Amino acid sequence: MKRLLPLLLVLSAATQAFAQEEPELGPDHWPTSVQAAVADIVKSLSDEDKATLRKTRKSDLIQFHHGWGTGIRNHYGLWRGNDKLIESACGKGCHPDDASMVIIEAVWLALQHEG
Repeated sequence: MKRLLPLLLVLSAATQAFAQEEPELGPDHWPTSVQAAVADIVKSLSDEDKATLRKTRKSDLIQFHHGWGTGIRNHYGLWRGNDKLIESACGKGCHPDDASMVIIEAVWLALQHEG
């Protein structure tokens, strides 16, 4: 847990910045697939954030549900009707919280393969 705390602080700051600096996208700009959302997120991450995520264990990604996950849910319209992205993440009727975790895990996986 001591090793996880600095990681959480770095990613929390980064995700808070993401959530605050990025305006919510309108429906005509929403990604409609997990792959499109991942590509958009990965290109916005700093090298430091990418390195931090690469070092994070998959089982620890739940720690990002509130800060980073909230930013994803707000920015990509998961609470505002982006049903195509939700369905891409986890099927029809999936909860936005679950969809954002699928996206977080997909970003993590993409970075594992990128590094």
